Amino acid sequence: MGPYPGAEVRTLRRQAVPEVPDLLEVESAAPRRRRLLWGAAATVVLVAAAVGVSQATGDNLSRAPGTIRLTGAAKTFSLDDVRPGRPPVALEAFRGRPVVLNFFGSWCPPCVRELPALEAMAQRYRGRIQFVGVTFNDTRDSARGLLDRSGVTYPAAFDAKSDLAYDYGIQGMPTTLFIGPDGNLLEGKKGEFSEPQLQSVLDRLFGSTTVARSR
Repeated sequence: MGPYPGAEVRTLRRQAVPEVPDLLEVESAAPRRRRLLWGAAATVVLVAAAVGVSQATGDNLSRAPGTIRLTGAAKTFSLDDVRPGRPPVALEAFRGRPVVLNFFGSWCPPCVRELPALEAMAQRYRGRIQFVGVTFNDTRDSARGLLDRSGVTYPAAFDAKSDLAYDYGIQGMPTTLFIGPDGNLLEGKKGEFSEPQLQSVLDRLFGSTTVARSR
């Protein structure tokens, strides 16, 4: 189990690529007995780190537990949409707009639970913020069935080999990344979002819908 509530981890082995550093911290390779011994201490460190970021930036990160600050350019990609007949999903096509990039799998209960919240926010911020899904360790048919049942309308890329998730260093599902209009990473969360938590982060990073509509 990952360090954030609601996360499920499914690990696939892949040879590391030294010249492409991970943008999210990966799980430590310490022996199991050491992880068990230091589990409680690690939890305290993670909580303290989150509090420190909140105090240093003035952001109320407690509204979305597990949200962390990220830096650097988001890795670009172009993949087929999960649903046949739709245009390819390319991150560069959304340059100039904030992007919410959500990695999900149909086998992951927290992913299934949070999809309606993502779709609701995609509708609320339509035209202002672009939502994009990316499959992880999933089949196309299973992912398409989940999107249909959940009523998801935003683009969702099918990553057959989960290469993009590995490039980002992602191991816990679901994981959501927030990307600025300039294509740079802002924040990320490993674990399930509720609708109020997600709206809080979006309003903090990109401004509320009320403010935007009044301009």
